Amino acid sequence: MKIFVIDNAGDISANMFTNTASVVFFSDEVLALNAVEEQQVQLILLNYAMQNELTVDYIRSLVTAAPAASLVVVGHGNSEQDVFRCLLAGAKGYQEIQTLAVYMDRLISAIDRSEAWVSRRMVTKLLDAIRLQQESLNFEAVDS
Repeated sequence: MKIFVIDNAGDISANMFTNTASVVFFSDEVLALNAVEEQQVQLILLNYAMQNELTVDYIRSLVTAAPAASLVVVGHGNSEQDVFRCLLAGAKGYQEIQTLAVYMDRLISAIDRSEAWVSRRMVTKLLDAIRLQQESLNFEAVDS
């Protein structure tokens, strides 16, 4: 599996241990986006701290550039709302930086099986959002 790591602080590389993948590190988000567009990558690990509030927009750009790639945000104590916004933007998962080394091989295996890497609690929030959106669409259809 080919993995791109986008992280200007070195947090991910310091906590990432895997022997099962080819890993390329980027500390510049523009260079990373260009590389994602040009190369076939299966997994992108993005440090949330690279862009903070702009992370959602950057995720959308990465997903547009490489729709077949899975993107997992790696963060440090991000709020559920931040994680939720990242998932809605196209991220396939979230992992706390402190436990990345422990879960890295399982994360890669899950992504390789086209699974998401999110907590059950976050799955519930996503399902609730889908349900609310569906109810809104049904309500608009009735009004028409």
